[in-house]
Amino acid sequence: MMDKVSQHVADALGQSRLVRKCLDDKIIALLDPTQRSFASELSNRIAEGSIISETFLRDLEAFIVLLDRLASDKTTFVWRGHEHDPNCGYRVPVPSQRAGVFYVVLEELVDLASNIEGALDAARAYAIANALFDT
Repeated sequence: MMDKVSQHVADALGQSRLVRKCLDDKIIALLDPTQRSFASELSNRIAEGSIISETFLRDLEAFIVLLDRLASDKTTFVWRGHEHDPNCGYRVPVPSQRAGVFYVVLEELVDLASNIEGALDAARAYAIANALFDT
């Protein structure tokens, strides 16, 4: 069981390296100055290795919501009609270049959040299982 916990932690740490690079190399420069400190703080916490906690997960999820909102705000929609019936069709999202970067990094952030959740849940399951055996 401890091997599973270790693997989840390792997965989260590996993903966090990628996320930190994305934050430092792409995202922070694209954010408004008032939003940069939040992303910088997340990057610093990743550098410190202090990511396997409910507090960090909550902050990461808040940043995901912020970045998703920013990406959505920079995305427009166009109508794509069907070739044979102009009255029938669908809307297609067209993200700006900035929004496109946000969407790519959002996928990595969500993967990191999932890895952290897996590590926290595996550690909790390990503790509960050990408590059952101790009684």
